[in-house]
Amino acid sequence: MSSEAVLQQEIRLALGLRDDIMMFRINVGVFRPLEGDQRRVIRSAPEGTPDLLGVMSPGRAFAIEVKAPKGRQREAQAAWQGAWEKRGGIYVLARSLADVYKGLDITP
Repeated sequence: MSSEAVLQQEIRLALGLRDDIMMFRINVGVFRPLEGDQRRVIRSAPEGTPDLLGVMSPGRAFAIEVKAPKGRQREAQAAWQGAWEKRGGIYVLARSLADVYKGLDITP
């Protein structure tokens, strides 16, 4: 597993233990159906969608983009962040679990 995948799992486990947070993983990609018209392309989520989406009490929506220590946010991810924050969502660019706690303004 890459360090990004390890960190994402660490975040999911830590936040999944809390009863004030509901969160899920978003897989972003392009796929072709196994049956029927295999030329057809299916996009699972809009480009730039972060790795994790959730809501925490009292109704605060958040998004977490997980990056390795030297990973860079892509242009589509930055655009998604801007649109999310413009509408009042919390966006966390996480390189550590501590980044998540700080970004969500919660304690472990």
